[in-house]
Amino acid sequence: MTSCANASTSVLTFQDSFIFPHAITALAHTNTKYGISGKELIEGLFQYDPMIYDDPKRVISHTYDVAGVRQVATAPALLESTSLVFAFGLDMFLSRVAPSGTSDVLSQSFNKAQLVLTITGLAIAIVVTRPMVQRKRLREKWYH
Repeated sequence: MTSCANASTSVLTFQDSFIFPHAITALAHTNTKYGISGKELIEGLFQYDPMIYDDPKRVISHTYDVAGVRQVATAPALLESTSLVFAFGLDMFLSRVAPSGTSDVLSQSFNKAQLVLTITGLAIAIVVTRPMVQRKRLREKWYH
């Protein structure tokens, strides 16, 4: 008999109802490659309000109307922070979304030249200091 058999199996459930100002024709959740992104279970909770407001900044189709959506399919992208969302029906619409932000993508302003120079400088420092360290260790073996 395992310790799991003696454990309590009570389930705690919550239920909330929401109102959205438009008709929802299809609904899906996002997937990422390894399922790491979008795990904000506690911090992601918001104060309960029965009305879900239509925030135009959060609409992934932007200003485009996607007519007759029957189904929404999601799939992980190659990047962990990104999911692909495909809405289809009368129209088809494909978009990339990053539920937790693009933490694994370098920004356009990232200084690649500085990174290369830093790595090159560190490699040169290793090549220069290695013989110095070897000579010091040899001297310590002779005199200690």
